[in-house]
Amino acid sequence: MVRRTNKKVIQFQFPFAIDEIRKVFPPGEYTIETEEESIPGSSIVHFRHVETVLVVRPPKGKPGPTQFWAVPPDALDKAIAKDADQSLEAKRRDHAVEMANKNKSKSE
Repeated sequence: MVRRTNKKVIQFQFPFAIDEIRKVFPPGEYTIETEEESIPGSSIVHFRHVETVLVVRPPKGKPGPTQFWAVPPDALDKAIAKDADQSLEAKRRDHAVEMANKNKSKSE
C-alpha cells in the first residue's frame, strides 16, 4: 500500500474556528496536510483520504511548539469558505465607504 501526503498553505484573513476543536485560531498562514493511501486491487492507482491535519506554528520570531490538529475535511472547508465570505464582505464594505467618500467630496 502506498501512502502520500499533500501539503498546502492557507491564509486566513480573519480569526476562525473548527467546531470539533472548539478553539479560535488567529488570522495567519496555516499548513494543511492531507494523507491518502492507495486502494489495492486495481491496475490504475486510486487513493482514499486517511487524515487531514491543520498545522499550527508559533508566530514568527516567537518560540513555541508546533501543534498538529486532526480535522474533518468538511469542517476545514467550512472554515475556509467562511473566511472567504468575510473577506469578500470586508472588500464590499471598503468599496462602499470609498465610493461614499468620493461622492461626498464631489458634492462639496
